[in-house]
Amino acid sequence: MNDIVRCPECSNEGKQGYIFSPRRICWSESADSIIADFGNEILIKDAIFRISKIPAFRCEKCNLVIFKYK
Repeated sequence: MNDIVRCPECSNEGKQGYIFSPRRICWSESADSIIADFGNEILIKDAIFRISKIPAFRCEKCNLVIFKYK
């Protein structure tokens, strides 16, 4: 991951790093609150034994994170 990625909002250079979570990360097209995440698309699965890290870029100015999943 050596490519320079520019922020789509401000064009600043993104900072290279990794995103991770011991819990799954899901996607929903609705802003409504939910009680459980059943039925939503899982982008990153729950960690079982080890927490996987996904390569990502972030803009420290806009607080935007860009990462590829799957």
